Amino acid sequence: MPEHDLDQYHRERLETGLRYINGAVKRRITPRTQAFLKIHKDAYKAALEGAHPGEASRAVVQALDQVYHSAAFYLKPRLPEEHDRLMHYVRLRRLELLANYGDYLGQDLNAGARGASSEMRSAALEMEKSKSWLTIGNELARVDLSDLHKQVHTACGILGIDPNHIVWLMKEWADRNRTFYNQIRQNITDGRWARLAEQLHRDLEELPNVADDEETAANYEKVLLHIRKEYFDVISDDGPEYWFANEYARRLTQKTINAAQK
Repeated sequence: MPEHDLDQYHRERLETGLRYINGAVKRRITPRTQAFLKIHKDAYKAALEGAHPGEASRAVVQALDQVYHSAAFYLKPRLPEEHDRLMHYVRLRRLELLANYGDYLGQDLNAGARGASSEMRSAALEMEKSKSWLTIGNELARVDLSDLHKQVHTACGILGIDPNHIVWLMKEWADRNRTFYNQIRQNITDGRWARLAEQLHRDLEELPNVADDEETAANYEKVLLHIRKEYFDVISDDGPEYWFANEYARRLTQKTINAAQK
């Protein structure tokens, strides 16, 4: 728990806090919590540098302790079942990312083919466990619709992902017999630039919260930014409404229209 008095963050207290963080990162936690704890750990290590912990570095540790242990940011699920449910949302998003961008990453992926890559196989197998997403979805379906949406929104708030998109993914996963198709390429083929912009923007925003690690997130980010640069003139990063189909994208659309009129 955070100390109220900054002077209580002496060396022994800082060493104790660092041991706690080292233990916490080994527990069953979400990617978002893992990312926060990395920052938390770095703050403790910085405070312990030198013979005497500085006031500024101790203040950073105290602030992070307060955030981590606050009710609003306490992201560790209380029960294993709660963690499993959260991680199924994460795995669902990871499978979607693989379906959309796997081939851009140089992987010969088919979203519906298990074993297309070790990453896809691992993600698919996780989804096929006895406590699969479909099982969880069936359990949630037994509750009132309002309660279902409340649970989805609460879980997605913890994970930092779009609840409405997760509800759509749940339906897609079931309707398509537990497969995803490449929405990115489909939107490009159809010239649906607004949809493409929304998907790219959402994925860029949520990558840190669903990717396995920083390196994976960085690789995906390069791909997403490359696609964005290829088809959009970006006025601002604030939202997809500031992304406009560039000349190349407009030519593709005109080519599609001309082909349809023949």
